[in-house]
Amino acid sequence: MRSAICLSTMEHHEMRLTVLEDQGDSRDAVAARISRIRELSGLNKKDFSSRLDMSPQAWGDYENGKRDLPLSIAKKLRSVYSVPLEFTYFGIRSDLPHRIATEL
Repeated sequence: MRSAICLSTMEHHEMRLTVLEDQGDSRDAVAARISRIRELSGLNKKDFSSRLDMSPQAWGDYENGKRDLPLSIAKKLRSVYSVPLEFTYFGIRSDLPHRIATEL
């Protein structure tokens, strides 16, 4: 007999939030947060990155943690997608737009 562990939607939501917040400011943590933001936008990498005036390949390097996200790109995220620098770099959710914060 196999045993399965199922998380309720709320437990899964809380676990994901903890991961996004607790990872600190490492390259992988920033990559996880910006990847989740793109997913929530409903856009593919090509469309998301074009709104930031960059190639999908460059965006993919940031999202996959291959390169550090420079401040200039984080500022574009803030102006185009309303993602606060505090969330991008540190996982602080207090200034996130309500729609994004509730979907994380």
